[in-house]
Amino acid sequence: MFVELDVFSGRPNPRWELDESSSQKLRYLQSRLTNARESPPLVPGLGYRGFLYADPNGPVRAYRGYVTTARAVLADPSFSIEQYLLNQMPSDYATLRRKVAPEITRAK
Repeated sequence: MFVELDVFSGRPNPRWELDESSSQKLRYLQSRLTNARESPPLVPGLGYRGFLYADPNGPVRAYRGYVTTARAVLADPSFSIEQYLLNQMPSDYATLRRKVAPEITRAK
């Protein structure tokens, strides 16, 4: 499964592939989430815009405690998906990881 950190404008976003074990863990984390009671925050035009990946139903965006799939908006109050994907970023992106980490839990 490929993951993209949606953060850049005007140049390619960082993208990497999860191995099967990591992909299974991501699917497990997503399966534990429940439907959100409120709408997710709007995704800005610039800056941190979450993580993108695909599940069997289509594209998914994990952004500031919400996971938006083709079928539902899921609440992720512990930011489990974003934290997991942040930790799965390749070491080549260590500097970017440190810059993005505080953005994940920033006020919605």
